[in-house]
Amino acid sequence: MDSFLDSTIIIKYLEYDYIKEHLRKKCFDYIKSSNGKILISFIIKEELRRAILKRKEIYDYVLKKMNDSSYELDYVKTISLNKEDSIFAKNLYLKLKEKDAIKLKKDFDSEIGFLNVSLSIFLKNKVNEIAIEKADLDSFLLNVVHEFINDFADCRVLSSAIQMQKNREGFIFVTADKHFSPNDYKFITEEQRLKDYKFPNLRNFLYED
Repeated sequence: MDSFLDSTIIIKYLEYDYIKEHLRKKCFDYIKSSNGKILISFIIKEELRRAILKRKEIYDYVLKKMNDSSYELDYVKTISLNKEDSIFAKNLYLKLKEKDAIKLKKDFDSEIGFLNVSLSIFLKNKVNEIAIEKADLDSFLLNVVHEFINDFADCRVLSSAIQMQKNREGFIFVTADKHFSPNDYKFITEEQRLKDYKFPNLRNFLYED
């Protein structure tokens, strides 16, 4: 069966090369063994680029803070960070502040470089189809989904998956995002205002053993 991949699955798939962790292994194994087409939307492609940029901004903060302990992160002035990311960045600094800054920078640069190259290869060699730009999103669908999912970026992702499902054989929406819980997804699929929409099957690795 074909699969529409959320950005969380793809990032964890890429990370498994250097982080041998259970959830990442599940994502890696799923993509590696997939026999169907791999589908994403342009919303997902943008999210992937943004996820790497976000990570770089977090790492840049850690290095600046190590160099100058008085430096404070103003996430409003960053390109892609939000309040939650700011908290994560500050906690990461506390965890790493005793490390050697020069070595840490080399490790950070290596990781960001690896992710950028690996993502380009993934998009070229693994993805069979990319469709649905932000401008193509169904505003009615998006607004109804937003009543169930607070995070608007995730609403765009799910809406793009639903729109790609139209006039296709059923595919699987694969994710590892807490905002796409099976219960919440069930409520969305049963919403009467969306009865004319066709929904992909959900598979969320966060809710699997």
